[in-house]
Order: sequence, then C-alpha cells, then structure tokens
Amino acid sequence: MTDLGWLKNPKLKKGVVGSYMVSLMFAIRLVTASASAASGAEVIQQGLDGLLSIVTALISSIGTIILLWGLFEWGLSLQGQDGFTQSTAFKRIGGGIVMILAPQLLNIFLIQP
Repeated sequence: MTDLGWLKNPKLKKGVVGSYMVSLMFAIRLVTASASAASGAEVIQQGLDGLLSIVTALISSIGTIILLWGLFEWGLSLQGQDGFTQSTAFKRIGGGIVMILAPQLLNIFLIQP
C-alpha cells in the first residue's frame, strides 16, 4: 500500500492542495481559451486586421508628410522661373494625395461586403 503519512502534516497538505488547485485553474483556463476561439482562421484574421490597420495608418501618415513637403516646395518654386522644380512639386503633391487616399481606395475596390 502507498504511504499517505504526508496527509497528517497540515502545512504539507495545504501546500499540495494549493498547488493542485493552481494547476487545475491553469488547465481550465487553457481549455476555455481554446474553446472561446471558434477557429484558428479567426485568430489569424484578427492579427492580420491589426497589422493592416497599422500599415494603412503608416502609409497615410507618410502621405501627409509628402503632401506638405510638396506644397512647401511648390510655394518656394513660385518665386523662381524654374519649371522643373514646379513639376517636381506637383508630382510630390499628387503622390501624397494618393498615399493619403490609398487605404480608402483599397476598401472601395478590394473589400466588398
């Protein structure tokens, strides 16, 4: 027969029961966490949606900076007679507008309900 003498020591019994309860809580938490996610595809899709929102915000921010740079460059080019500087400024302005509107254009053309 097994020796159950450790059951007579209250401190040891309390420690064993406590560690058993903690491990049981972790096991229950893992089971409910995996059951709450309906499928692996949803978890991956949520991660990709978060990444997409970060990338689109970054592109829009860079587009805003390029648009402002183009506007300031265009303002400076109006003081001179150089047509090349003005055309470069207009290219920057157009590129900045496209970068700002790119996330909205993707939603219009690619993502359809």
